[in-house]
Formats: sequence, C-alpha cells, structure tokens
Amino acid sequence: MVGEVTKTAKRAVNRLVVGLLFLIIFGLIGGLSIYLLGVPLTGDLQDLASGIENLNSLAGFGQIIWWVVSVLIIAFVAIFLVARQGFLIPFKSVEAKPDIPKRTFFITAIILGAIIVFLFWLTNQVLRIFGTDLSATDVVTIFNALVSGDFMTLFVGLLFAIIVGTIVVFVANRTGSIQKAEGDLGLPKV
Repeated sequence: MVGEVTKTAKRAVNRLVVGLLFLIIFGLIGGLSIYLLGVPLTGDLQDLASGIENLNSLAGFGQIIWWVVSVLIIAFVAIFLVARQGFLIPFKSVEAKPDIPKRTFFITAIILGAIIVFLFWLTNQVLRIFGTDLSATDVVTIFNALVSGDFMTLFVGLLFAIIVGTIVVFVANRTGSIQKAEGDLGLPKV
C-alpha cells in the first residue's frame, strides 16, 4: 500500500514537471509568435470554430490554417517532451517506455494535437469551478500567483500543470497506435 502511494506520488511529480515544461515551452513559442507575427499561438477550439464560421472569407481560412499550425506545435512539443522524458523527469523508475516511433506522420501530429487541445479545453471547463480561467499559455498566471501569494490560483495552476502533464504523456504515448491505425486506414504517410 505504501509503495503504491509512493509510486503514485512520484508519477504526480513527474507529470507536474512535464506539465510545467510544456507550459513554459509553449508559452515561449506563443510569445515568440506574437513578437514576430503579431498573432497569438493558442490552438483554442474557439479559433477553429470561428474559422469554420468565416470559411467563405480569407480570414476564416487563415484562422483554420493558424489553428492547424498551433496544433502541430502543441503535438511536436508534447512528443518531444515525452520522447525525452528520461532526461527531464526526476523519477525515471516509475515510467514506462514511451510508444513513439522515430518518424511521426503529419496527419498523426494533427490528430494528437487536436486531442490535446480538446482535453485542455475540457480540463479548463472543469477547473472553472475554482473561479480561474487557465489555458496552455498561462504559465505566467501561475508564476504571478506564486509571487503575489494567491494560493487558490497557485493550487489550481499546479493542478492544471499536473493534468497538462498527464494529458501530454497519455496522448503522446499513443503516437505509435494512432500511426498504425492511420496505416490500416490507408491514410498517406507524409
């Protein structure tokens, strides 16, 4: 019983580390996109929905393309973190070897990113119970809560980071399975 609790606690710490690293890396990439292009990199489902609503215009098509770019970046950051988790996490003994092939298909990355974005959105809807509104780019909010002593936002932020880490590890570990399913369906291997 004690060994199982210790193993679960170690996994939670690993997920926290992966979640915080994901939030930091994606936040940096998002900040860089604002600096260079003037467009935030969010990957929100609302961006896709508004792009679909305005599909008959160039702006709607651009929103969909930018959402796909955001989703691809999310997927590649997730795959990178999970593939390199042996170097990044403190408790390596409680983790299984990730199921990530050496080459990932373009369609696989879009599917993985879309699943991650959907799970982030779902998590944010549940965490709104605590009165906070976090997203994959809100690592600054967590840091500000730590500095200002806002313990409720800090607690929710750390909980969000653990959930983000869990989502990233869970979905990225399915890369090989999704890629195999795509091959079985006859989708192009690009």
